Amino acid sequence: MQTEIYQWLVPIIGVFYIGRTIYQFRKNKRGLTSTLVWVIFWITVMLLAIIPNPVSFEIANLLGFKSNINAVIFVALGWLFLLVFYLSTTIDRLERKLTELVRKIAMDEQGKEKKDRHENQKK
Repeated sequence: MQTEIYQWLVPIIGVFYIGRTIYQFRKNKRGLTSTLVWVIFWITVMLLAIIPNPVSFEIANLLGFKSNINAVIFVALGWLFLLVFYLSTTIDRLERKLTELVRKIAMDEQGKEKKDRHENQKK
């Protein structure tokens, strides 16, 4: 069996990104769930690169596809949709938190201004 360039290049890239993800987790820049998702993703990509036919045929048999390429594309699209949904949910949550923070800061500043005006009126 002839080894293609992607069969050694993709695992090198995968190992780099797994290491980077674990490093970010250790520095508290990434949560446990996110770390596990990305490590599983890169391991799957590396397996598909190293042994593409057995893995893709197994995915096709498991999901009931006649073609292994269709199965891989289907799973990749599903993965992308899940990722977009996760990112969309994260953005919505961050927007709500930001809105709450801005409101709190505005209320605090308004209360401080009222207090300052009240103190100035006493003088």
